[in-house]
Amino acid sequence: MTWRSLLIQNGGKLSLQRRQLLIQQNGESHTIPLEDIAVIIIENRETLITAPLLSALAEYGATLLTCDEQFLPCGQWLPYAQYHRQLKILKLQLNISEPLKKQLWQHIVRQKILNQAFVADETGNDLAAKRLRTLAVEVRSGDTGNREAQAAALYFQAIFGEKFTRNNNNAVNAALNYTYAVLRAAVARALTLYGWLPALGLFHRSELNPFNLADDFIEPLRPLADLVVIHLHEQGRLKTDLTPNIKQNLIKTLHCQIRIEQQHFSTLAAIDKMVSSFQASVTAKNAKQLKLPEILPLKEYQYE
Repeated sequence: MTWRSLLIQNGGKLSLQRRQLLIQQNGESHTIPLEDIAVIIIENRETLITAPLLSALAEYGATLLTCDEQFLPCGQWLPYAQYHRQLKILKLQLNISEPLKKQLWQHIVRQKILNQAFVADETGNDLAAKRLRTLAVEVRSGDTGNREAQAAALYFQAIFGEKFTRNNNNAVNAALNYTYAVLRAAVARALTLYGWLPALGLFHRSELNPFNLADDFIEPLRPLADLVVIHLHEQGRLKTDLTPNIKQNLIKTLHCQIRIEQQHFSTLAAIDKMVSSFQASVTAKNAKQLKLPEILPLKEYQYE
């Protein structure tokens, strides 16, 4: 199983050597087996990447992110047509009925709100957690009652303060945006590996968004990113500019321990489990077969 996430902060050259990633920086070099790599984030704009390496990353199912001038992820290299039954999945995806889409979205939103309730509990906001659990029970097919938005308004003010909004230009939002982008990339990677088209979403349907389906499936994972950012914020470690050390800690969100059906997984493995269950759910036309992650107290998953 792929498990490594790499942040390239210094200029240099990334190339392929004997089916391994060769990193050459400042006169030094070292290699990493491609089979171990899930995500690479290239922050330095002076980094050179060879075409054979890009092809090999796609073959091994790894994804690569590039960053803009603010050092935030802005582009993604995804594996293409790696699934052995691509046409089968495409037909499944195109034929998902509207009622099933609404039921799947109900399932996703409900788990997202339950995970938000867990975060509220973890941060000592018991009343907010209780209200969030009530909202989760009230989510209907397609979330016609807009419980997701109601939960978000309650949740963010409970954990970050009444004056907080997601539009604020501050360190907390910068950290949230960075972590959401990393999680979104990991979800998009898993979707393409299983043959799904990320642009065709269940609820998200913007014609300008190539990752609508990834934006659907990231929702239950957002509270995990929130919890990571909250811990850093409470420790007084978040500054206006995200430091390299903070970014490393945010990327580690991919390796937190979370749970699906009473089994513990890393975030990366849980994403894989969630996406793989999507096929079974769509095939059986049963939204309840979709397996979604439950947030646990922050702990790094111990790989065997």
